[in-house]
Amino acid sequence: MRKSSKFRLFLLFIAGIVFVVFVFIMQRQFNNPEFDYQNEVAGVSQSEQDEKTEDTDKADEEADTDDESKEEAEEADEDTDNSTGEDFQVTADLLNIRSGPSADSEVVATLVTGDIVQVIGEEDEYEWVEVTYQDVTGYANAGYLEPAE
Repeated sequence: MRKSSKFRLFLLFIAGIVFVVFVFIMQRQFNNPEFDYQNEVAGVSQSEQDEKTEDTDKADEEADTDDESKEEAEEADEDTDNSTGEDFQVTADLLNIRSGPSADSEVVATLVTGDIVQVIGEEDEYEWVEVTYQDVTGYANAGYLEPAE
């Protein structure tokens, strides 16, 4: 073997080792449930995040005690608004009903074309509406619903 081919073989071997180490590290990070990619990239440590959460919780508790009467009045208004839901028909082949108004929320039910749901909330800026189907309440994308005939 010539020197140049030995050198190329050595570089290929080193590149292979680096690749295997990279794959191992990535698998370890993404299989670890405690790994928080977004905060890791942003440089936020877990203790800083916990402190912010505690501060936010304290502020929320104080606001809750001050605004209890306002919230009760708003909830009463919301209850009256939600009691007159309209029936809508699913237009998608499959439509997920989720626990929150986000594609990242847990799927609580899956509907098929033609299923009838009752819309009990108003559409938000991202087209999510609160719906009920049989005994399940959740959120669906309004783009896949049309008024029932």
